[in-house]
Amino acid sequence: MPKYLVFMDIDGTLLTDHQYVTEHTKATIERLQKQDVMFYIATGRMYELAKIVRNKINPEVHLVTSNGAVFDGAQGREITKLGGAAVELAYLIARRDNLPMMLFTPEMAYYTEQIPRFVARNAANFDADETSIGYAEVENFTQLAKIEDQITNGVILSREDMSRLDSAREKLTNSKLLRLSSSNPNNIEMIPLNTDKGTAVKQIQREQHVDAEHTFVFGDGLNDVGMMGEAKYSVAMGNALPQVKSVANYVTETNYNDGLAKFLDDYFE
Repeated sequence: MPKYLVFMDIDGTLLTDHQYVTEHTKATIERLQKQDVMFYIATGRMYELAKIVRNKINPEVHLVTSNGAVFDGAQGREITKLGGAAVELAYLIARRDNLPMMLFTPEMAYYTEQIPRFVARNAANFDADETSIGYAEVENFTQLAKIEDQITNGVILSREDMSRLDSAREKLTNSKLLRLSSSNPNNIEMIPLNTDKGTAVKQIQREQHVDAEHTFVFGDGLNDVGMMGEAKYSVAMGNALPQVKSVANYVTETNYNDGLAKFLDDYFE
């Protein structure tokens, strides 16, 4: 059994420029893995995209993806679905408010219209240049009905008119059909009810017999807040949103200054 668990967000935490893991960070992770420290990437990205980031480090790093809806459990991959009613409502709202939307399974990304790649990447969900993962457009409710029961999570993106995004958020919140989060102010991340990164962390702690006193969590965005409450060593990056810093027990340096690695180096030394 591991002595410690470490959960790491991707963009703004583990990676620089949304794609690079520094040599310092990789070396720290590999050194601590030999000391019975178990590492998890914890992200809003779909499972197959998170694997690309994991492969930048080593295959012994585990995954919490889709904001906790899909994660590596003790008995294999555990999956929670968003639910057909929630998917249909989100699709209706996004179309009515003229907002781009993406829906995910662990292996597929569905979109309501073509989204600029830099927008999708910054939403921490999809970059077609990095992978051959399948993706397809959903043009109507008939197509949606064929895939809605497979969806684990989704994201609605703004068109720079934040009032429309705020309106969509209010409608989705009032429905009580799903849980909402955000990795940045320009999106709404949709997650199954009673699910987030924090619920996945709690389940993994139970399965690995590691308590909060021996758990580290690193993050910078609002979708990291849920898991901050499950670890004694909840660490906001120096570049984190003020709301994240306010709930974290510690603040480290930015992702560009190896904040994650430096915090772990200091603790374990």
